[in-house]
Amino acid sequence: MQELLPCFRDWLATQRDEAKALTLLRALADESLKVAGSTDPQQLEFDALDLAQACHWPECDDFDAASKKIKSANLEKYLSSRAADHEAFFVQHGLQHALRVCKRSPSGRHRAQWSLEPYSLASPVAIIDAQRDNEPVEAGLGTDGPQIEYDYATAGTVRPSWLARLLFGDGWFRTKSLRGLLFVCTGLAPMVCAAALVATVWLMLFVKRPVTTADLAFLIFAAGLGWMLWDFLRSLWWLLSDRIVPASDVLLGWREDPAQLESFKDGNARIIGLVRYSATCPVCAATVELRYGEGSERRRLFGCCVEAPQEHVFTFDRVTRRGRRVR
Repeated sequence: MQELLPCFRDWLATQRDEAKALTLLRALADESLKVAGSTDPQQLEFDALDLAQACHWPECDDFDAASKKIKSANLEKYLSSRAADHEAFFVQHGLQHALRVCKRSPSGRHRAQWSLEPYSLASPVAIIDAQRDNEPVEAGLGTDGPQIEYDYATAGTVRPSWLARLLFGDGWFRTKSLRGLLFVCTGLAPMVCAAALVATVWLMLFVKRPVTTADLAFLIFAAGLGWMLWDFLRSLWWLLSDRIVPASDVLLGWREDPAQLESFKDGNARIIGLVRYSATCPVCAATVELRYGEGSERRRLFGCCVEAPQEHVFTFDRVTRRGRRVR
């Protein structure tokens, strides 16, 4: 346990979601590390109040509320959905065991206890993926065929262009910072420009003179510029709403492969960074890149093979980093 807990905590530090389960698992790992050398197994178990206090939740004095909140976090599901990445992290560090959550529910009035227990990576671990079993099969998406796992290049490893370094620095920035304020300005400036274009076109309606070639040229220019501004603002909104959008080539270094802009949390700080999700096509061994779908799927990201982007298409799950073939 003494060598598994630091590795487990390091893996949790690589997770960038906002799930309550992540906060609970970090608290459980920290509390377990404090008593890792104990020979009493009961000291490695913690009830709902212990975990709520470690997370600094307002429910730290209300056992029922804390227990309900921990139950809704679904710690086992959080780990099972990330089992591939979780176990690979332990293997990369030369360990033959990993940690999973164990809940012991005593009888009577005794409180349920939570702990971390090791299990061997040599033998397969049965993981019941209830979400996959219960989700309906979408129209046009088959469940058979090859599946892929996406590789993840963290923020800081994707080099931005010289034009984007002022905003992204080494590849990421905190929203509550000077660069975050600059990022807000990049969103407000297009809005001001779009409003100015609309106001200008509206004022032209009151000019009583024949339409000239200059007027037509200005309207064409305003329509093109307005479309560019709308496309930029839409991408900004999708980044805040969907947490990930494809990054423009202007933001990436000259020799960088296509990457994405991702919004995630590191502790209490909101971070926006350049990351890369990529994979190898199991059909032709070419590179798989993330692209938007078409029609009703235009806001959904798919993994498309660069050699056959219309045929070798896979779904993309940002959480599990897996996908199944669509066509």
